[in-house]
Amino acid sequence: MRKATIVLGALVAAALLAAAPARAQEADGLEITSVDAAGYPDVTAVVTAPPGLGGAGYPASAFAVTEDGEPVDHTVQRVPTSSLEILLVVDTSGSMVGAPIEAARAAADEFLTVLPPDVRVGVVAFGSQPSLVAAPTTDRAQLASAVGRLAASGETALYDAVAFASSQFTADARDRAIVLLSDGGDTASTTTLDQAAAAGVRTNVIELVTGESNAEALARLAAAGGGSVSSVADPAALAGLYRTAAASLTNQYRITYETSSHGSVPLTVQVATGAGVLEATTDVDLPAAATPPATTSPSSSPAGRADPTGLEPGQTALVVGAAAIFGALLLFGVVGLSVDRRSRRARAQLGLQRSLTSRPSISHLSDRMTAAADGYLERHNQRRTLAAALESASISLRPGEFIVLAGIATLVAGLAGLTVAGLLGGIVLAVLVPLAARLVVGHLAERRRAKFAEMLPDTLQLLTSTLRSGYSLLQALDSVAQEAADPARTEFRRVLLEIRVGRDLSEALRALADRMQSPDFGWVVGAIEINRDIGGDLAAVLENTAETIRERQRVYRQMRALTAEGRLSGYILTALPVVVALAMKFINPPAFAQLTSGPGLLMSAGGCVLLVAGWFWMKLLNRLEF
Repeated sequence: MRKATIVLGALVAAALLAAAPARAQEADGLEITSVDAAGYPDVTAVVTAPPGLGGAGYPASAFAVTEDGEPVDHTVQRVPTSSLEILLVVDTSGSMVGAPIEAARAAADEFLTVLPPDVRVGVVAFGSQPSLVAAPTTDRAQLASAVGRLAASGETALYDAVAFASSQFTADARDRAIVLLSDGGDTASTTTLDQAAAAGVRTNVIELVTGESNAEALARLAAAGGGSVSSVADPAALAGLYRTAAASLTNQYRITYETSSHGSVPLTVQVATGAGVLEATTDVDLPAAATPPATTSPSSSPAGRADPTGLEPGQTALVVGAAAIFGALLLFGVVGLSVDRRSRRARAQLGLQRSLTSRPSISHLSDRMTAAADGYLERHNQRRTLAAALESASISLRPGEFIVLAGIATLVAGLAGLTVAGLLGGIVLAVLVPLAARLVVGHLAERRRAKFAEMLPDTLQLLTSTLRSGYSLLQALDSVAQEAADPARTEFRRVLLEIRVGRDLSEALRALADRMQSPDFGWVVGAIEINRDIGGDLAAVLENTAETIRERQRVYRQMRALTAEGRLSGYILTALPVVVALAMKFINPPAFAQLTSGPGLLMSAGGCVLLVAGWFWMKLLNRLEF
């Protein structure tokens, strides 16, 4: 029995001695941290090497680079520590109470001590939720004070902490790294493991092994950013792991070379050290080789004939889209020119109408399109509504003509968006054009009504002066139709035309008040109707009405001036969140990304709803009614 025990002890000792060099080699090995082939054919690889003698770096001659087994010319540059920024993420959940949190504080202090003084470090603690204990800084005293305040309590929001730390780097940090200490699996995060791993920041994980540890999740977090995982069961050993992490993060080299390879190729980096040659290998995904253009004859092509245009598919789509836009623009111009019917009426008077209508023409096509649009509006009881809106906006188009022009503009915008921005761009522009047409008509009509209301007192003054000169009401209206400015001149001309074709004076004036949506002119019409029923001095009545309207407008302008600050505040408060969000998108993209995913997306949606509600609330507060 004693002999068997001796043999077993010898075997265990031999195994430990065999494993020790392996762990040392792993800790002191060479690692390819990242490879960037976005600038193809230039490829940039970042490697982490063990510190040299006394912490000195390695010369460029110590590195050898081979791609797919062939040596390549390369340049080597040590990554300056001034561009490095590290976030120290420490687990402060309830499972760290006691010796673990004390060892973590001591190890973090030593970590800060061994780092070069120009490396910026921040501290993030996480229990039930993450918090920024210290923003990235080079002030070691401030960081040591922040580490000394770490206390353990609560659940473990591991994934939230990784996502939160990824957004706390400063905007000018070129090289970013996270050093994560955790002793357990996630129990309280709203962020998923996939979302946390998608941050893409190099994460070196230090795992304090307990019964609650989730080694698989920690390994995935490290692998997502090209980091490493170091595990230890004794809290007292944390200091050594932190020293190793500091050494690896501050001893990185950037290797750049030019390649002519394609596809996935192996990349091997070797560095000669005093203890021997270290080697690391990884696969690099390079762009696939370009397919040479087909040189087959027309008879040997799959379709049996060659493309007569000689264009690539993308160029063909561009040419087709441009041709479609040109055709739509041509049709737009033809319809616009055919709106004027005077030349056609002149030809009809010369007896040429029959010959023109007997053969098809572009003008005839536009007439048929307009007639079809008018018929559609009539069937849906929308023709009179659109006609009234066009008249109020002083747009001299029939409803059918306006619909045809708007439809062609929608077609042009949709084709342009489809050609430039794809299907989504075409749909967006095709939807925006009809909305823009409706907004333009409404804006023009509102501006014309406002101008009519503004000049109404002067119009009534002109009407009163004419009546006092001995003219009748119809003669006074004719004077206004000749001497007043637009839109009053145009509207009163229409009133006179309606009266001359048999419409009652009161009805014509009432229609004008409805068309201009003017309650002030409605009072004028009421005064004229009362005067026609009971008699009296109409000029005096209209003069008093004009004075009342003038005073109302003066009070309205005064109230507009008094509420200008409130309206301006509404504009600023509405635009400010949008401007800040756009600025954040360009200045701090990681922070903006949190507003477009997970809980941030719900908060953004709620903020938009509140923003719209606040806009309408400010409009109601500053609306003038009297």
